[in-house]
Amino acid sequence: MKQTVFRWALILLIAAVFITALAAVLITHPGPKDTEFFTREVQETLWVLPALVIVAILAAYTMAWHVTDPIHRIDPEQPGETAPYEELVPLMARIREQDRLIRQQTETLGRARRGFDAITENMSESFLLVDRRLNVLSRNVSAKYLLPAPEPGKPDNLVGGSCPTEILHAAENALVGRRTELTMSLHDRYYYIIATPVFSEDQITGAVIIALDTTEREEREALRREFSANVSHELKTPLTSIVGFAELLKDGMVPPERAGEFGSDIYREAQRMISLVDDIIELSRLEDESEAPEMEPVDLYGLAEEALEQVRPAAEKLPVTLSLKGESAVIQGVRTALKEMVVNLCDNAVKYNRPGGSVTVTVEKNDAGETRLSVEDTGIGIPYEHQPRVFERFYRVDKSHSRALGGTGLGLSIVKHATRMHKARLELWSEPDTGTRITVRFPGQKA
Repeated sequence: MKQTVFRWALILLIAAVFITALAAVLITHPGPKDTEFFTREVQETLWVLPALVIVAILAAYTMAWHVTDPIHRIDPEQPGETAPYEELVPLMARIREQDRLIRQQTETLGRARRGFDAITENMSESFLLVDRRLNVLSRNVSAKYLLPAPEPGKPDNLVGGSCPTEILHAAENALVGRRTELTMSLHDRYYYIIATPVFSEDQITGAVIIALDTTEREEREALRREFSANVSHELKTPLTSIVGFAELLKDGMVPPERAGEFGSDIYREAQRMISLVDDIIELSRLEDESEAPEMEPVDLYGLAEEALEQVRPAAEKLPVTLSLKGESAVIQGVRTALKEMVVNLCDNAVKYNRPGGSVTVTVEKNDAGETRLSVEDTGIGIPYEHQPRVFERFYRVDKSHSRALGGTGLGLSIVKHATRMHKARLELWSEPDTGTRITVRFPGQKA
């Protein structure tokens, strides 16, 4: 670069010396008689001045172009290792260092952004990030159930859209520094909303809103309350009877000839309580998933034979005909849970049957290795509106009739949990005044 500047500076210096010498010649010819000479000389040399100016301009432009063109060709994205001029070596080094730092920071920000997106997009919770004007800066996929995305071309803002009032108020509270937590119901689901302010240098710059879907927890809580109420009611009824009978016996208000009858009533109510407690314990054991159940080979056909023998006395009183069809079918399962399942299905088929009816149990395997257990009766059937709920705890279609038969309301719930434990599929078919068929399909198992 120094040589280039020196070369063009020398050309301009020569041109300046020539112009100076010409001016000196003109100045050193004074006097009136020299006027003609002056005029002639000026006329002869005047055309040289514009030419010299043009040459100087072109020389300056050429010199500037030669000096700046290598600089213009430097690519800031890829500055390279060499500089066009020695004076630019420090600058080029700084550009390369800045480029390296920018690339490093860009990669770091990219990794952080990808990590943030991976976390938020895979969250089951809804996530919203808003600025001080309630503009949505970021949202995840789950947020669409809570706050639908705006139409193309419209601003994504909590105000003036379909944002629920509870969420809008929570965001506004967060923007003034108040963390807000609340529970709300939306689209038949329950959400727990958390809104917290976002600080930057001690200034609130936005708010983060997270919505947790607590529908399952709320439903479990409702079931727990219902279960507690039902247990209290189911235990209170026989206890009241026992206390009443015992009080009459204690006060001597029962004739001696009826003492046996009262004792039988007390025994019956006590047995009902024992059955209820046993069913609750069995249901709790089936629901306990803290320990994996111990599996063993179980022959469903043999279990069905045992279950039918257990309910045979009750069937003979109606009477109801019992029959077993199929063949031996061995599966891996929990014997006690399977026994409870089959006994409850057979017991219900007998209880809700009609005199002269029948109960048919079928055990068979298909070519795909699936095992099917079916219990079918010709009883009173289940009304269509009650069929979706018959597997709920303590649910009874006809409460007075069920209590008269001694049921606890937990039998089919035990069947459902035993089926789930064995990853089986439960099917119900029932026609009022015709009968009911409940089928359990166990998946094929490797030998």
